[in-house]
Amino acid sequence: MTESEHRYQQLIRTSPAPINLFDASGEVIWGNDAVVTLLDLESREELVGRSIFEFIHPDDRYTAEEELTAVVEEKISTGPTTLKLERDDGEIRKIRVATAPGRYAGRDIGQAVVIDVTELNRIQEELKRERTFIEKALNGLDDVFYVVDTAGALERWNDALTEVSGYSEEEVREMDVEEFFVADDVERVSTSISRTFAEGSAMLEATVRTKRGTKIPFEFRKQRLSIDDTVIGIVGIGRDISHRRTREQHLQAVDLLLQHQLRNQMNVIQGRVSLLQEQLADPANEHIKKLYAATNEVLSNFDHHRHLITQLTEITTSEHVDIAAILDALVAECRDGNPEATVIQDVPDTAMVEVTPAIEQALRGLFWTVIEHAETDTQTLEIELEETETSVRITITTIGPPIPEIEYAFMDDPTALKSTAHPSKLSLWSVYIAVTESGGTLTIDERDERGNVITIDLPTTPSKWK
Repeated sequence: MTESEHRYQQLIRTSPAPINLFDASGEVIWGNDAVVTLLDLESREELVGRSIFEFIHPDDRYTAEEELTAVVEEKISTGPTTLKLERDDGEIRKIRVATAPGRYAGRDIGQAVVIDVTELNRIQEELKRERTFIEKALNGLDDVFYVVDTAGALERWNDALTEVSGYSEEEVREMDVEEFFVADDVERVSTSISRTFAEGSAMLEATVRTKRGTKIPFEFRKQRLSIDDTVIGIVGIGRDISHRRTREQHLQAVDLLLQHQLRNQMNVIQGRVSLLQEQLADPANEHIKKLYAATNEVLSNFDHHRHLITQLTEITTSEHVDIAAILDALVAECRDGNPEATVIQDVPDTAMVEVTPAIEQALRGLFWTVIEHAETDTQTLEIELEETETSVRITITTIGPPIPEIEYAFMDDPTALKSTAHPSKLSLWSVYIAVTESGGTLTIDERDERGNVITIDLPTTPSKWK
């Protein structure tokens, strides 16, 4: 062996890449430790003298023979070529082989550098399957899914976008985001995108104009998208709210009807009862009291109904508020208005939460509902507030007549609502909506020793999609 051949052998011996030397027939002349390991052989002696075609899968032997001829006889380098390698133990490995002509021990040879890409191919296949799964999941959504890059251009979208808009994939790719909306909403759309980049999230209702000119009201919720603290765009969903708008209009129509008919008629009845009371010899007549109580009950439910309509139809965003201060104020109101009730509170000086503006009015209604259910008995309320890293828990324990289960059964089981079984008041509906719209939870349980335990969990940070 010449000195140059020795240096060459030393070089390939220490190479981490499998390197194999073979003659014109394909017989192995020499291989480094890495190729012995790749083939799962005990030693180099098990390799030298064997044909390289013993280790090539039958599916790829023709390709290997063609490359052997090109390298040894025509002195042409080949590859990298993907082949299947078959080891002595029967395991199949995927390899990439680059082969070049050379000289060794005075004769023409081929030298192959091998990269085992079995794991790489496996990972690529997994990523491909994962990508296919994600694409199918996104394309299965009725909602529009989209990604906007840092320049404000659409980067990715699901099939719902083209189906709703009527534009082709090629047309969407060439369009600005603002081109999907009616002219009156273009500025609001741009502002909402800028707000998402600046604040992290945003919600917007805007009217989409399709390719055919159809106008569709949509709600868009967006979230800033970052990788390793680097902002790369915005991800969001858009939902057709046509049916919701129709329901909201129906609710508002019913509200106006009740406002002008029911409330006005109740006021007329109360006025007539007052006149009747003045003409009676006994102003404290029980029938008059019951008439007043009945009309007051109807008017109270009407006020709660109006509050519910506002909660259900108006677009609101969460606010960072001090729930401890709100509870303090409500407790003071409760004590002033109901001196016979006992209110005990264990509330810190401050506790910040992210809630809808309706939460204060809803909690006020909850306090009054608890006290009203006491009827003639003395009601005791124990109010506690506990803070965690992600939420604030308000626990209201009542000692006295419990709230009937029929008043709150709908929270766990919407099917519990029937014409013969439903709440007699709307105040708990208002609390339930305010809490859930804030991303919180509300539970009401009956105590063993007469009364209820009402638990409200409110988030300290806003929901990403609120």
